Amino acid sequence: MIKKKTVDQIRSRRKFLQGGLALGAMTPLVLANQAHAHGSRLTDNKDQEFVIVSIVATHPFWNDLKNGAQDAADDLGVKFTYVGPAGFDIEGQVQAMEQIIIKSPAGIGHVHSTDAAYPSIQKALDAGIPVMAVTSTGANTPCLGYIGSNEQNVGKVMAKGVISLLGDSGKIAVSTVPAQDNLNDRIAGLKAGLEGTSIEIVATGDNKGDDSETAATTSAILLANPDLDAVVCINATGSGVAAALKETGKVGKVKAVVADTLAPILDAVEDGTVDLTVAQKIYMQGYLLMQMLYARANPTPTIQGFLDGGLNPLPTNCDTGCDLVDKGSAKLFRS
Repeated sequence: MIKKKTVDQIRSRRKFLQGGLALGAMTPLVLANQAHAHGSRLTDNKDQEFVIVSIVATHPFWNDLKNGAQDAADDLGVKFTYVGPAGFDIEGQVQAMEQIIIKSPAGIGHVHSTDAAYPSIQKALDAGIPVMAVTSTGANTPCLGYIGSNEQNVGKVMAKGVISLLGDSGKIAVSTVPAQDNLNDRIAGLKAGLEGTSIEIVATGDNKGDDSETAATTSAILLANPDLDAVVCINATGSGVAAALKETGKVGKVKAVVADTLAPILDAVEDGTVDLTVAQKIYMQGYLLMQMLYARANPTPTIQGFLDGGLNPLPTNCDTGCDLVDKGSAKLFRS
């Protein structure tokens, strides 16, 4: 049986909004029930370990992903571990992946950074360890599938927010991490969403995935571009944008569209420092990831039949979607 705790979490307002549509929430429950129906899998595999290898392990953005994965692991009766470098570190992530492969876990969730990670992912797959991308992915990834937002669509939703604030003309700056592929996809979506307008990207800052760096680089951009109309922060460091707007006296004068629903970002939206943020459904990404990896590591006879035939019966691209959040709706995303 699935614990009532999990159903309540998925149906609660916060978990539903961060987790996704009801249909998406049904998928893991069905998979787990199938697993339970075939050989008491939920108790026989208590020693199995599933791992998420992140690119920035310590940033609070990842807490919902970890919580979703941990809840799913608890429901399935398996172990869950979360690893990765403390700061944005591509080589550190590769090293973490190599260390995990040695331990032969039952499955790995991989947060994409750049193509440099692909050889270690392929090494895991060659060793018989299922690997799925979560939260971010790359076009040529060897991962068996992806669970997360469509990155270009995130950028397009941000563009929609910018247009709602500026109309069809203005100058904007973008805060991002140029070395991170998925964020480049978001910027591509942002640019596509701004096509047909006279809104121009006049400056780009490298925030290195750090709130303090975001504040510093954004402040420099604001001072160098006194006619700037808006700042778009592509990743989860929007609280740094809020700090920069306050420091430079630009609150209310320069609009801000940022990403994700960390408490400091929601604070900035509610107090009017930031105008809009984009909410991803991070909790459900972690929850679904564990269910998909579990189903792959412990296939039911039906799933095994497809695998034996050289087919993958599981979803290869699960888009969990995203939503614009304003001052009126920010409270819905509070814990």
